[in-house]
Amino acid sequence: MSQVGTPVSNGLFLTAMAPFAESSRLTSVESSPCSSSNKLRKLVVEKIRRDRINSSIEQLRTLLHRGQMCGQQQQRLSKLEKADILELAVSFLQKETNADVSPTYYQGCSQCLQETLRPLSLHAPLQSAEQQEIKRFYVHQKTALSRSMSSEQHARSAAKRSTSRSSSPRSQGSLWRPW
Repeated sequence: MSQVGTPVSNGLFLTAMAPFAESSRLTSVESSPCSSSNKLRKLVVEKIRRDRINSSIEQLRTLLHRGQMCGQQQQRLSKLEKADILELAVSFLQKETNADVSPTYYQGCSQCLQETLRPLSLHAPLQSAEQQEIKRFYVHQKTALSRSMSSEQHARSAAKRSTSRSSSPRSQGSLWRPW
């Protein structure tokens, strides 16, 4: 057996072959039809995701435009960045969730329940479990109503105190009005 090539070391010979590079094999695997279609799919999915985000932000912008704002505020709103619009939406939602429910809401729920139960109780007597549930609902409504009333009264008294403090020095001069 004749050994063709150049001796390297330990009796190994390099044979004369076409040049071979590891990187060429890797790029040929990466450029296979499957990987290129995966790349295209990822790009399309990413574009769709960005379009959905931008569409939602534009909808938020139009909802904010519909709010009761004067001309200057609307001009500023049209120039807002996406992050600003999202911050405005978050602050609005936080205010909405922290807002107290008015006492008339609880009174309306109780009245609606009473009006619904009247005709029902005429035709079929209520079971004890149903009576307990209704009683529990009324207790819950009363505690919520009393909490709402006390917080409303507390807010009114605080507002009266602040207006009485601020109005006493102004009683000598003219009264400032925002309109």
